[in-house]
Amino acid sequence: MRPQSTPAQARRAPAAAQPVRYWNIADQLRHEIEQGRYKPGERLPTEEQLLEHFGVSRHTMREALRVLTEEGLIARRPRAGSTVIATTAPRQFTQRLSSVQELLNYPNTVRKSLSAKYVAADHELAVKLRCAVGTSWFRLHSLRLLEGSTTPVAQTDIYVAPEFAGVTRHRKHLLIPVVDQIAELHGVHADSTDVEISADLMPAATARLLQVPPGSASLNVVRRYADAQGRVFEVTVTTHAAQRYTYSFHLEREAPAARKRPAHTRG
Repeated sequence: MRPQSTPAQARRAPAAAQPVRYWNIADQLRHEIEQGRYKPGERLPTEEQLLEHFGVSRHTMREALRVLTEEGLIARRPRAGSTVIATTAPRQFTQRLSSVQELLNYPNTVRKSLSAKYVAADHELAVKLRCAVGTSWFRLHSLRLLEGSTTPVAQTDIYVAPEFAGVTRHRKHLLIPVVDQIAELHGVHADSTDVEISADLMPAATARLLQVPPGSASLNVVRRYADAQGRVFEVTVTTHAAQRYTYSFHLEREAPAARKRPAHTRG
């Protein structure tokens, strides 16, 4: 295996007079993955084989594998070794927010529909949607991808009141938020929205869809949209692959209101 790295890879390496040894090893393995020697789904040589091949310490070898894991190229499991999951580092979607509306939307992404059907909320779903067990919903099950990319950023389940199931016929159904489609087609607007953001471990079924290891970190966002009467008519549950998604906020302190001068009265 011959070392070969791109300018982008060089920029990722630690700043030092000589590159750290584990970065050289990571570069060599990355190059072989990109060239197809190790294909997605295949395992790298065992740690013992890699140690013998590179002639380095176990700590150095594990640091090199950590780099490839953080780049999204391999997945590592105890006693199962390292498995290739991608040939190029996946793009990360950073959502920068400057308004509440931007928190509710996903710019520069599209949805890929997987299924659409009526469901009745069981206990687990009822807790998540804050509804009674047995409540009927129309579920839109989909993946969200960056424009021009085939790597999914998130899995999205959109639950709407059954009378709004016709949103699937909207001419921009996969391009604009479903809540906006409901407003256009039915005249029902979101008067208030609750947003919850939490961290969790990726369920196996979702991990397969997002092409990440089961049990890896996920960032979950739940949005509940209510009309003017307080009725929740849409709940969106989005599970992000944590290594591919970032929320970025920019906040500024508001200037204090100018103090009013006390009124002077003539005595």
